[in-house]
Amino acid sequence: MLQLEASIQQRTGPRSEARRGGGSVTALQAREGSGAMSASTRDRAAWRRFRQFWASTAASNLADGMLLAATPLVALTLTRDPLAITTVTAVQYLPWLLFSVPLGTLADRVDRMVLLRMASTTRALGVGLLALALATGHVHLLMLYALSFLFGLAETLYDNTSSALIPTLVEDHQLERANGRLYATCTVANSFAGPPLGGSLFALSVAAPFALGAAGYAVAAVLLTVLPLRRSKRAPHRVPTTFVTDLKAGVRGFTGSPLLVSLCVLFGVGNLASSAVYGLISLTVVERLDASPATFGLVLAGGAVGAFLGGTYGDRIGGLTRPGTALLWTTVVSGLATAAVGLADHVVVLSALMAVDGFVVVTQSVIAVSLRARLIPDRMLGRVTAVFRTLSTGASALGAILGGLLARALGLSWPFLIAGALVVALGPTLFRWLSNDRIEASLRTQQATQQTKK
Repeated sequence: MLQLEASIQQRTGPRSEARRGGGSVTALQAREGSGAMSASTRDRAAWRRFRQFWASTAASNLADGMLLAATPLVALTLTRDPLAITTVTAVQYLPWLLFSVPLGTLADRVDRMVLLRMASTTRALGVGLLALALATGHVHLLMLYALSFLFGLAETLYDNTSSALIPTLVEDHQLERANGRLYATCTVANSFAGPPLGGSLFALSVAAPFALGAAGYAVAAVLLTVLPLRRSKRAPHRVPTTFVTDLKAGVRGFTGSPLLVSLCVLFGVGNLASSAVYGLISLTVVERLDASPATFGLVLAGGAVGAFLGGTYGDRIGGLTRPGTALLWTTVVSGLATAAVGLADHVVVLSALMAVDGFVVVTQSVIAVSLRARLIPDRMLGRVTAVFRTLSTGASALGAILGGLLARALGLSWPFLIAGALVVALGPTLFRWLSNDRIEASLRTQQATQQTKK
């Protein structure tokens, strides 16, 4: 908004001076029309680059969605211990704690497209191996843990790199739109289409969703190869530095921004609470609600409907209030929905609550991720984002273990109730550091810093 207002002032200022000075208005208007046309051309070119990335992400996320439903079902065939099942989730998030910062630093030093292709290819090979093991009946829990770790490692590389890539593909005023459309598309593939498809294929053959998932990752890798994307529209940082120096700079870039730290706490507690309960939804559906495994995919699809609406309209809804206010109300509503899941007595109610939570979480993500991108210089985007996600996403590993322990000790409903209460309490507390005035002041400071460096 600040940059858009500055752009408007820059365009209107010369016209006013021309009227006062009585100069060559016709020539000036022609130059202005040419400038406007150039801006429009840049917008279209940026959106074409984004759509290229969009296509590969859709294929990858369809595979993610199928595995999202099928992997817990595989774990259910091996054990009914809540802790053992949630450990699958914990192991998948462990690479965020161990490797996120080095991989994010790598994303600032090498071609980001190469890293995305490597991640997609690794996932294709790993999921294909699991499909083969399932088809031949040689899968066991330790193998599932090992492959989940591999999937998490590839996801860490892919997500850190893609997060750093998006702001280099589109113009600044397109950022919310791009993030919103990307979230919506990923949600349709990852949560709406993928889980029901994965659950249905699992009912036919345990190996089928993994075989098709491997094909999806392979398609994503091919699309990234044949549709190369242009590198950053900003000048690259040319001063030679070492890997360790870049890594330390990323840590300083994160800790030096109180607003980024506050956003990280918001995401971290939210992810901890979400992962504490997410791995238990399959058990809730199959055991507490006594429904079929195929119903699990439909429950996830309910959440996906809400997430799709949040991704599609989140930028507009967020624009109705100031950013700090939007972060506050989405946090509180998410916590209430999570707690209510623990009391749901029917799969339809459970699916509706998942839809509410999906809507507010994605709406919040569209606002927060766009805000984070504006606060970090492009040349440091990969490593600072990686430090951010080491803490915020890495909290998911701890949350998954805590959720399993709580379910084992207290029952399946209590993790949802405790996690929901934690998130509700977080909102008003954190709003002191994520107030509207603090956010707007930080954006003004960052904008002034960027203008000084130009």
